[in-house]
Amino acid sequence: MKNSKFEKLYESAMQRYQRGGFLVGDRVQFTSDFKTKEGYKALGDNVKEMIDKMIDSGLNIRITDIKNAEPSYFPANPQYTSGDKVVLDIALDSGGGRYTHLLTIPNELVERLDDEQNLPPVPDEQKRKDKVTIKPEEMEEDEQHITRNTDRGDGKLSKTELNTPKTDTSIPSAPAKGTNDPAVNAYVKALAKQ
Repeated sequence: MKNSKFEKLYESAMQRYQRGGFLVGDRVQFTSDFKTKEGYKALGDNVKEMIDKMIDSGLNIRITDIKNAEPSYFPANPQYTSGDKVVLDIALDSGGGRYTHLLTIPNELVERLDDEQNLPPVPDEQKRKDKVTIKPEEMEEDEQHITRNTDRGDGKLSKTELNTPKTDTSIPSAPAKGTNDPAVNAYVKALAKQ
């Protein structure tokens, strides 16, 4: 293996229960008694207001990062860099990978929502409120629809012919000027003979 063109790559994957039971990307919600916990009481008023805004928004809240609550004692040793006490960076998931209202909180304030392998539910705030008809319905003939009207060059919309004509349509036309002139016809016939 000394002269091999391939290098060995080693990865260490962080598992769920190594950092407080959370992983980046998890969907979380605030616990029912989070305002009674010491971690919440130690937060500033502006952070508490942001938490209230996040809850009132109705959007999904996701973990964007997991950090140590205290600095590590041995930063060069990966075995000791991940502490058991962590803080979470959370954000509102606006959909499409857009995260807003980033906030750092103690991990004791939230609990993980388990969606298993499924996608998270779409919040009501992101659902369209208009009526969607899935089952086809018959349209009434007398209904005016802009797609069934045609401008025929007069600046007004008139009803479009929806059926193919059964007979030839005669288009009014007149021959171009000078085409009945014998000299022009002779010239064209002479070119055709060549």
